[in-house]
Amino acid sequence: MRRYDLVGRREIRLADDVPVPVPGPLEVLVQVRACTVCNRSDLAYYHYYGLRDHCAQGCFGHEIAGVVERVGPGVTRVRPGQRVFVRTPLTTGYADYAVAREVSVGALPDAICFEQGAILQLLPLAVHATRGVTLGDRVAVIGQGPVGLMALRMAAARGAAALTAVDLDDWRLERSRRLGADTCRRVDGSAGELAGIGEGFDVAIDAVGTPTTLNACVGLVRQNGLVVMLGTHHIDTKVTVDLVTWERKGLRVHSSAEPTDTARAGAMAVAERLAAERADELRLDEILTHVLPLTELPRAVELLSASRALYPDGDPAPYAGPPPKVLKVALRP
Repeated sequence: MRRYDLVGRREIRLADDVPVPVPGPLEVLVQVRACTVCNRSDLAYYHYYGLRDHCAQGCFGHEIAGVVERVGPGVTRVRPGQRVFVRTPLTTGYADYAVAREVSVGALPDAICFEQGAILQLLPLAVHATRGVTLGDRVAVIGQGPVGLMALRMAAARGAAALTAVDLDDWRLERSRRLGADTCRRVDGSAGELAGIGEGFDVAIDAVGTPTTLNACVGLVRQNGLVVMLGTHHIDTKVTVDLVTWERKGLRVHSSAEPTDTARAGAMAVAERLAAERADELRLDEILTHVLPLTELPRAVELLSASRALYPDGDPAPYAGPPPKVLKVALRP
């Protein structure tokens, strides 16, 4: 089979004679029909391989949709021939086949095409990230990339009374409006402009993952408010916070990561129900902007790499914001 591997910093290699992997106990072999590029993890691994230890440890190409080819011993939830989406596989999705743990595989309804289905990898993540949003909350989401937009939809589904979307880019904010944002605020990314968004939010979600955006969330929320770390800090891995302010406000904080299989299974179960019963409300068509053949993975990475978010917070960068008019790029084997 064909498979792309990340073999060095900004170096990916295509092999066309790789053996098809064999699923082990509680594992599933998926014939990949689409794999979307993760705007944060995949790009961080690509640009910082060898410079950040964790960038050689994550799965490069982890947003997959496809058809179950084989199942390993003990698998009961899915069967060969079933359409599925995958949250965090064991092997890359930039290939003809990939292996994933059963707990990371969800049923993909017939009504959702594979290219959009690969985006559903973000759904259990957003489900878990918004678990602290309650009916009537005022919620701010900083960053309107794919994961920020998915968090916006999940906050709305949980009953948020007012949703404020924040981003550097007007084109992305227009999508936020269509996906349910009540208020859209364009900022330049500076601490001053982020502080000017307001205060008194019940929940502030950092869907960017920089020191500036995380600390801005602290200022946005009320006493005992909730700060959610959704954007992954792959670039700025160490963040300084003012713990006196956190203590005075009595802040609550949680991340988006599912730390146990119980949490993973719970988030996946909710994601499967939403995909089956509320697919239209997810507005996946607004998030998918490009579809390319697998062999154009280098081009896809190049498109998404024109982003300010790939540079350390506060360092000079050749880009002022996100890549223009690009949200999600899907690759089809």
